[in-house]
Amino acid sequence: MRFIALSTRPKSRQRKLQEGQAIVLIALLLLVLFAMLGLAIDSGRAYVDKRDLQTAVDAAALAAGDWYENYLDLTGSTLPQAEQVFQTDLHLYSGPSSNTCTLPCPTYVGPLTNLRQDNYSLSYNSGSYLLTISATNTQFNGYQFVFTATHYLPLAFMQIFGGPTTATIVASATSIVGNQRQTPALLTLSSAACATHLQGSGSLTVLGDVYTNGTACIDSNLHLAGNCYGQTGSNCNSAAYYCYNASAGFIPYPPYTNGGNPCNGGDILGGPNVPAPTLPDPLYQTPSYPFYSGPGIATNRGSYTELSPGTYNNFSISSSVCFFLDPGIYTWNGGYASHGGLVSNELKAPDEELYTAAGTIQQPGVNNFWGAAGCAGSFTVAATGVPSGNALKHQGGAGTWGIELTSVRYDRFFDNTVPGNVCFAPPGCMRESTPSACHLVTTADLANQGVNVTITQNAPGAQYYNVYINPQGCVGTYVGGFRNDFSFVNQFAAPVAGSILAGGLAGGGWPCAPAGVTVCSISYNAINNTPTPQTHNCNGQARVNQLCWAPDDETAPTCFSVCPPAAAVPQENGPMNLEYVPYTSGDVANENYCMQTPISPTGDPAAPCTTAKITPGAVQFFFGPNDCFDQNGNGYTHVFSGEQYNWIVIYQLPVPPAQAPLCSPNKLDGNALTQYIGTIYTPSSNWEIQGSDKAPLAGQVICWTATVTGSGQAGIDFNPNYAPAPPAARLIN
Repeated sequence: MRFIALSTRPKSRQRKLQEGQAIVLIALLLLVLFAMLGLAIDSGRAYVDKRDLQTAVDAAALAAGDWYENYLDLTGSTLPQAEQVFQTDLHLYSGPSSNTCTLPCPTYVGPLTNLRQDNYSLSYNSGSYLLTISATNTQFNGYQFVFTATHYLPLAFMQIFGGPTTATIVASATSIVGNQRQTPALLTLSSAACATHLQGSGSLTVLGDVYTNGTACIDSNLHLAGNCYGQTGSNCNSAAYYCYNASAGFIPYPPYTNGGNPCNGGDILGGPNVPAPTLPDPLYQTPSYPFYSGPGIATNRGSYTELSPGTYNNFSISSSVCFFLDPGIYTWNGGYASHGGLVSNELKAPDEELYTAAGTIQQPGVNNFWGAAGCAGSFTVAATGVPSGNALKHQGGAGTWGIELTSVRYDRFFDNTVPGNVCFAPPGCMRESTPSACHLVTTADLANQGVNVTITQNAPGAQYYNVYINPQGCVGTYVGGFRNDFSFVNQFAAPVAGSILAGGLAGGGWPCAPAGVTVCSISYNAINNTPTPQTHNCNGQARVNQLCWAPDDETAPTCFSVCPPAAAVPQENGPMNLEYVPYTSGDVANENYCMQTPISPTGDPAAPCTTAKITPGAVQFFFGPNDCFDQNGNGYTHVFSGEQYNWIVIYQLPVPPAQAPLCSPNKLDGNALTQYIGTIYTPSSNWEIQGSDKAPLAGQVICWTATVTGSGQAGIDFNPNYAPAPPAARLIN
């Protein structure tokens, strides 16, 4: 029998020494585990702290840009408000324990040591939070704000294990806000030699700054009402500097023409700035392009052709024809060549008035806008018999009436994603031209007569005509000192040329019951209560009511590079204005039309279009990177852009980096009528600008290189009213 018993063999000494080691290993592992847990907790806290710190400096930098853009007060509002945002985000409600401006305060930086920079240091919570702010006026690039925050975060666990007691958390944000007051009129982005080149005997007059990222090769034929900026080697000192100020439409003048001072009080004389900082491409966009990407349609209107927005292939004009452009974006696939005729979106009255004799029968001569290509509208008036009870009644006998017409159309802007688009819904926004010259007609009270208006040739773009009547006839001075004593009669659809205006559409004017008659059933005293006329000013969209007077008259032709202007330079539209008494609405048809200005009594008379989102008649020319532009001096193109396109009148896609521009160069050869109202933005294109006796050719040109040639006189007039808005505050780092 086998017996099984427990072993009683004694343990070895080595085995006894190993007993309890597991407990030690577990303890060591626990220490490592706690250290890793502490590292994870402290790292997580550091990550959250970094996130919060970055959010705070991002918000503060953006706030600084916003406040500076709105109030232009660096130390009074911009920095205090931005600091408050930083403090609120981090719950630093007690504010900074110290806030100092680093000496020298301010300092000046940049290649010419002429860019102001203010540096501030702030400390919070006994130094656990530090904030440094650097605010630099980089001129054309905008005002730049750099916020850098440092937080010394106490560590909860790592210091127990011999690690650091604090973690240094750093976050930085850079914002920039554009500065439109310092936007160049001519900007060439190339860094090459002679990127801006003036050659030949022609002159270029520029209101605004000329800026090149390369060198400027110019001479005294550059008449510069601003500053010249270029890289080392530029001869900006050769330019002839003119006196100027920031007023829109200001006419530059040579210095030392009014006594001992170089310029009149308040005006400025520019100068050279070499070397200058490099300016980046502003990278403008055209977000509304997809809404106009279909084919364009050309419609023959008899004396002119009406174009709808869209795509046109190889568009070229060489004969004396007229094209009226409906508002929108025009894609010139294969290029745009104007060697004859007239292309415009300007709405003018038939028989355009003479600005110096508004309300009279006088008309302009060779500077009739659409008359330059033989397609101006015209009309006649004549007395006609009407049934008893429908006659015009003057003052008991024969009387003379004055008749004026305005051209009217309704236009839509099809991009419904644009906030404040009041022109999207049909029928769109009403545009009404300046009034025509006055036409006289005499009626006899006893003969039962009315007046017929016959359209002998339709004004380009007119869909309707508004008719106005003055019982005083055609007079150069208005009764009682009022601007206008014409009264709205009715609105009529544009007829076939040679037809009478009849069948009025408006319900608020002076209806004429007899068929086929334009004006009847009005008495002298119903309009004119001597010595005070009863007519009054009406809002631009409501000028279809009885006793409303006509829009503002034409104004003087532009005098810029040639003064007095050449005889063929056309008259200008009314100014930008508010649309309530005592203001007169100004231009309600073309580039100065504010749609819509503030309601009474709001708005700023000095900047009435500040809140406008849409310019109803605006167009934009769109070019692919290899679509060429050729504006010949024998052809006229006079177009305006608008608010909805950021005032970019010509937009060309950039050429891919590996490809050379095929259009070398784009050609802009001006004449008495050619004008591109807005900014020409072609960042990859070379431009050749030739002489003109009409200035400005454009409001702003941004291109790769620019060469001014020929023997004429050209001009570029930077006007903030027709220029891209300064970019809003944005983070760039």
